[in-house]
Amino acid sequence: MADSNAGIVDINREENSPSGDVYPNSDSHAARSVSVSIPPSSGGVQTYAGEPPGYYDPAHQDTLNEDPIEKIRSGSSQDSTSGPPIQSRPINPSAQSASTASLRSGSLVSQPLPNHDAPLSPSRTFGPGLGNRTEDFSQPGKFGAVDIETVYRAVPSNGLFFGPYLRYGNIDLQTGIWYGSVMVVIGSRVAPYFQIHPTDDISQIRTIEARQVYQFENFRFFRYNIAIKQLPGDTGQFWTYAITHQGNTLAYQFIVAGMQETEWKFMAFSCADFSISVKEGERTELGGIGYLWEDVITKHHQIGGIHAMLGGGDQIYADRMWKEIPSLQDWLGTKGKINRKDYEWTPQLERDLNLAYFFYYTNHFDRVGIRDCLSQIPGVFQIDDHDIFDGYGSYPDYMQESHVFKNIGRIAFQFYLLFQHQTTEEFLRVNPDPYDLFTVTGNGWHFLKYMGPSCVILGPDTRAERHLRSIIGEATHYELFHRLEALPLSVRHVVLMLAIPIVYPRLTTVEHVLTGVKHTKRVINGAWNMIGKATSKVASVIGAEKQTQAGFDNIKKAFGKSGVMGSLVSSFGEIDLLDDLADHWTHAHHEPERTFFVRNLQRIAREKCVRMTFVSGDVHCCGMGRFYNPNDPDNYQLMYQVITSAISNVPPPGGVVRLLHNRDKLYLPEIGTKHDKTDTREEMLEFFERDVDGEKLELRKLLPRRNYALAVVEPDGTMAWDLYVQKGGHYGVAERTQKYGPLIVPPVAQPGSEPNVEGYGVPDGSGYDEQYRRQQMMMAPGGVYGPGGLAEGVNHMNLET
Repeated sequence: MADSNAGIVDINREENSPSGDVYPNSDSHAARSVSVSIPPSSGGVQTYAGEPPGYYDPAHQDTLNEDPIEKIRSGSSQDSTSGPPIQSRPINPSAQSASTASLRSGSLVSQPLPNHDAPLSPSRTFGPGLGNRTEDFSQPGKFGAVDIETVYRAVPSNGLFFGPYLRYGNIDLQTGIWYGSVMVVIGSRVAPYFQIHPTDDISQIRTIEARQVYQFENFRFFRYNIAIKQLPGDTGQFWTYAITHQGNTLAYQFIVAGMQETEWKFMAFSCADFSISVKEGERTELGGIGYLWEDVITKHHQIGGIHAMLGGGDQIYADRMWKEIPSLQDWLGTKGKINRKDYEWTPQLERDLNLAYFFYYTNHFDRVGIRDCLSQIPGVFQIDDHDIFDGYGSYPDYMQESHVFKNIGRIAFQFYLLFQHQTTEEFLRVNPDPYDLFTVTGNGWHFLKYMGPSCVILGPDTRAERHLRSIIGEATHYELFHRLEALPLSVRHVVLMLAIPIVYPRLTTVEHVLTGVKHTKRVINGAWNMIGKATSKVASVIGAEKQTQAGFDNIKKAFGKSGVMGSLVSSFGEIDLLDDLADHWTHAHHEPERTFFVRNLQRIAREKCVRMTFVSGDVHCCGMGRFYNPNDPDNYQLMYQVITSAISNVPPPGGVVRLLHNRDKLYLPEIGTKHDKTDTREEMLEFFERDVDGEKLELRKLLPRRNYALAVVEPDGTMAWDLYVQKGGHYGVAERTQKYGPLIVPPVAQPGSEPNVEGYGVPDGSGYDEQYRRQQMMMAPGGVYGPGGLAEGVNHMNLET
C-alpha cells in the first residue's frame, strides 16, 4: 500500500497549493471541482469519488471546459502585464496596415476550422495514410515535390489517437508536488477518458478532465494536467495512467521521485531523425530510427525508471520541406535577393506549412521505439535548427528576414510548443507560468526545471533570437543570469542544455579558405571551383582528394548540418558551408558572446558554489570536453561539456573526425580581449580508449557513432554521466550499446573549503579584481554588452565582417 500522503493532489485545497520560490504564482495551477462520470465504453475502468487535479483556468469553475484558445480570441482573459505581444499571424510587413495577417481574400487562416464530430478514421479522415511510420526506410525527398494532401497524412499506429506524450513540468521544493501533463491528438470532439493511480495502489485511482489546447483541421490537442504529491522519503513511486477511447483502454507507467530521492536519473539525446541526404542503405545498416530508442526503454525498466529525458534539439527534421512542398518551389525559383526577401506569404503556403509540421510531428513521434519513450519517460525538450529547418537563424539578413523564412519559423515554433511543450504562445501569454516556460523579449521560450532539490536544468532558446552576430539576445542573457543568481541554497548543480556544444574543436583552416572565397563575390559554381583548387591539402586530410565537394559535404556532417539551402538556392551566391560553421558558438562571430556567457557563468558558479555543466548535441558524434583552470582543476571554473549526438541520425565520416582531432591549445579569453592564454583552458577529453568492438582507438576525443547519455545526480551535487554508444545495427544482438564512463563531475567546494586562489568575475574580498572591473565596464552604457545591443559590441571588437 502506498504512503497515505502520496497521491494525486487536489490543488484547490490551500494547504496543497504551490508556494514559495518554486511556484510563486500558485493560482496558475489551481482548478475547481468537476464531477466526472464513467463513459459507457470505459470497459470497467474504475473512477474515483474525489476531484480531478486540472490546473488550467484557476479562478472560475464555470469556464473549466472552455477552449483556452477561444477564450483568448474573445479577449475575455487578456493580460495587459504579460509582456510584449508575440507574432502569431502570417507575416507580410508591407501590408500590415490593413491586417496583421495580410493574406489575400479567402485566407485559410481566417476561415473557420472544420468541425468534425466523428472519431478518427483512416478512411474518412486521411485516406490511405501514406506517411512512413514504421522502419521501411522510405527516404524523404527522394522523389522531389509530392502531393502533400496525400503524402503528408499520418494515421496513428494505435488506431485511436496520436500520443500519448508525457511531459515533465517541474517540482515544488517546498510542498513536494510533481507537475506534469499528458497530451493526445485526436480527430474527434470527444476527449479520451483519462485515469491515473499509484501503480501499487488501485484504490487511489483518479480521473482527470481533458483541456483542449489547440485544434488543427479536425484534430484536437487534449492535455491532461497532473499534480502528484511526492513520497516523503528517498524512494520513488511508479504511477499508471490509462486512456480509454471507443471501448479501448491503453495503460502506461512512469516514475515520480521521492522528496529526498538520492538518485535522480535523466537521459539526454539529440538528432532523433535522419537527414534527407542519408540513403536508404545507410539507414538500414544502422538499424533504423528506433534502434537506440528501444535500448533506452529497456534501460528505463532495468534501472528502476528514468525520471526525465532531455531532448537537446532536432527532435524532428523538417528540412525535407524544401524538396517536397510544391508551393515553396516558386519561391526557390524566384531570382534576386530583394524579390525573395519580399516574396508574399500566401494562403497556400500557410496551409502547406501547417500541414507539413503537423505531419512531421505526428508521423515521427509515432515511430517504433520513440512512441514508447514519449509515453513512459517525462520529456523536457528544447528547439534547434532542424526542428525548423537546417541552419535557421544563421543565414544572411535578406534570407532570414524574408517573409518566407519568418513565417516558416513562426509555424515551426507554434508546433514545437504544441508537441514538445503541450501549449501555445497565446495560452502562455494569458496564463504565464515562469516555472514552466518563460520569455524575456517576447521572442523565444526558455525554461528552468528542478531535478530534485540539488539540481536544475536551464534550457535557453538559442534559435528564436539568433542571427549571424548573436545567439541569445542581450536582455535574455541578463535574465538567465538573474534566475541563476536567485537559485535556492539547496541547488549545487546547474545543467545547461545548449543545443550546439560550447566546447568543440574548430575547423579554422577550412573556414579561412571559405571566407576568402566568399569575399571574391563570385557566382556559386566559380566559388566551388576555387575552393577545389585552394583546399587540396584539406581535401586530402579528409580523404576526398578526387571529390572536394563531397569532402565539404562530409564536413557539414561533422557540424550536424546538411547545407540544404545551399543546394537549392544556388543563385544566392552564398557558400552554405560557411553558414553552417557560423551556426556554432565557436565561430569567430560568436566568440565575444561566448566569452561573456561563460565568464558570467563562472562568476555565478563562484558566488553560488554551484557546478555548471553543459549538455549538447547537434554534431552527430559523442564526446566530453571542459573548461578548467590548469592551476586548480576542480575549482568553480571547471565546466564539463557532455556531447550526446545523435540518437538516430548518421554519424560523420571517420576522416572528418580526424580533422577535428587537432592539437590546438585553446584558452577562454577575458571579456573584451582576444588574449591567447588566460586562467581558463578549454579542451576535448580523450574519453574513448577503445571502440565498441574492443579495438584500440587512435582518435579518442570524439566517437562517430550513434549514442545517448544517462546521468545520475546526488544530493550534494555530484553528477555521473555515462555515454551509451551503438554497437551494431541489426536487431537481435545481445547488447545494442557499449557504455563509456562514468564521467564524475564533482560539486564546487563550499566556502571555507575552497583553496585560496584568485578568481575572476567577482570581488575577491579586498576589492574588485581586474576581471570583475573589466566586466562592469563592458556592461555599462556604451560598453560592449551595455545598452545599445550586442551587435554594437561586436563591432567594437573589430571583427572581420
